[in-house]
Amino acid sequence: MASPTTLPQLIYFHGQPGGPGEFQACAPPGLRAFTPDRTMPVAVSELAALIVSHCADGPVTLIGFSLGAPVALAVARAKGDRVAHLHLIAPAAPLALGDFLPAMAGGSLFRLARSRPALFWLVAQLESLVARTAPGFLCDRLFATAAGADLALSRDPGFRQAMAQVLRAGLGRSPAGFIAEVTAYAAGGPADLAGIAVPITLWQGDADNWTPPAMAEALAAALPGSISFNRLPGCSHYAALRAALARL
Repeated sequence: MASPTTLPQLIYFHGQPGGPGEFQACAPPGLRAFTPDRTMPVAVSELAALIVSHCADGPVTLIGFSLGAPVALAVARAKGDRVAHLHLIAPAAPLALGDFLPAMAGGSLFRLARSRPALFWLVAQLESLVARTAPGFLCDRLFATAAGADLALSRDPGFRQAMAQVLRAGLGRSPAGFIAEVTAYAAGGPADLAGIAVPITLWQGDADNWTPPAMAEALAAALPGSISFNRLPGCSHYAALRAALARL
């Protein structure tokens, strides 16, 4: 039997807007992970250093959800010698891989960040204020376009309360990380996926209208190496996260 220090340790990269509490809100009881806080902008080199300082020697398993997927991919490239496996759940694929924005529920926000960054900055500041003072209202707005199994989740009082707290503790504390990551993602630079030599599993809900299935399919086709693709019938965005974490 392997010793605890040689078992893969879980490291979770949250979505945006999101925060470390997102994992606790969606993971089954007993599943634990190190969840770096990206409420403030964090460089990949800093995240790699956090892995070294917070995790015992041995392999780690990375999990990237939504806009946390590009971050997980970048960390996997930087720390490939430590990464045993990479799980991408409802991943936000590079926009260079296809014309995804028209099918994304948040497509208008990414277009705003790309074409009118100053206005996007103002919108993000306003959303941060709402997250700090009325997180339940912002949670309602966030799930206004919920589809598939997310509809049921959006009506669950426990989940709503947990997500409202995630918004208050993350975006409500500062919009800086949200602004930086959305702006970088919306710029749609080249999809730099070379140099990632770890096994990758993709988890994608077929009812997801935030990161549509076409994104995960394009990402699977573009990634090098060994790729497993798990389709989750009826799942949308957060429902896919819950289903994937339950199966880990």
